[in-house]
Amino acid sequence: MENFKHIAIYHYDIDNEKEDDGLDHSPDSPPTEKSPVFGNPKKTWVPTRKDDDTGTEVKNKMDNIGADVSSTVTEKKKRMESSIEGVVKDCNKNIKQHLKFHEDELREFKIEFTEKIITVFPQWDLDIKHLGDQEDKLTDIFYQQKNIFEQTKMHQYQGLKRLKRESKAFLKALKDLENGDLLASARSEIKNQMSLLQKKFTDS
Repeated sequence: MENFKHIAIYHYDIDNEKEDDGLDHSPDSPPTEKSPVFGNPKKTWVPTRKDDDTGTEVKNKMDNIGADVSSTVTEKKKRMESSIEGVVKDCNKNIKQHLKFHEDELREFKIEFTEKIITVFPQWDLDIKHLGDQEDKLTDIFYQQKNIFEQTKMHQYQGLKRLKRESKAFLKALKDLENGDLLASARSEIKNQMSLLQKKFTDS
């Protein structure tokens, strides 16, 4: 560290553009009328003055900086808002296109479905009518088969009755036949016995 102190002063009067009474001097500068030396020759003393204009200048610069910052922020805000509006418009456009695409698909589906329904209903009516006709035919066939079955059953019943009656008659005839054979056999046996008795009587 140097032992010399350097005191800063303002060189010019900003308003009058005149050289100030005091100037910056280094320790090696020779003493003049405007730079007297007091006390220690190694320490330079220079009188200073207050300058209010410097604060005003700094304030103006700060105001200008603030205005520039505010202008920059406003510009960025406008660009951001414009960008956001563009993004929103693009999103809305995409959504509308998407909805329109699906609406067109839905419309085409409705038209196709309606055409199919219009085509299917008459065919459906024909199928139902054909099914009804088939059902009527099957019903008629069922009743015909039922009548045939009942008639066959009646014929079978009558045939069974006739067979039963004929069976009874056959059994009766067979029984009568058996009874007739036994009687003839008994008569023949008696006749033979009488002949034997008569022969015995004759021989005796």
